[in-house]
Amino acid sequence: MNLAVVNEAVTEMNGVEHQFTEEEKNFVVQFAFRSGSKEDTISLIEALAHSADKAESDEIMVTYRAKYDMKPAWVEQVENLLVALEMYRIEEEKAINHLADILNAYGIDVSAEEIRTTETETLKTTVREKAEVR
Repeated sequence: MNLAVVNEAVTEMNGVEHQFTEEEKNFVVQFAFRSGSKEDTISLIEALAHSADKAESDEIMVTYRAKYDMKPAWVEQVENLLVALEMYRIEEEKAINHLADILNAYGIDVSAEEIRTTETETLKTTVREKAEVR
């Protein structure tokens, strides 16, 4: 199981006399989880522990990233944000359509497109005015 490899990777990093950077720690954990390979993860930790500087460390991470086709952290963050954005758009569309249905059911003639383009305060005023007439 990949979580067991992650746990072993963290234990292994703690046992090495090297001050891993946050970027290195995150990379090792991601690599361990994605690869599921204890041997490759230990090899990665040893390579990073013997790296002389950041440039060498970065080179090691590029090599291991290519080994399992891992994306840089920023690419994953962007992809996750894009997925979240699309989910919000879908939920927004559902909410707009539901609101249009409710308003139409109460005699307020407004389309989903009007809800999208009209300011919220204007819609609130319309609803209040219709509620007072009833």
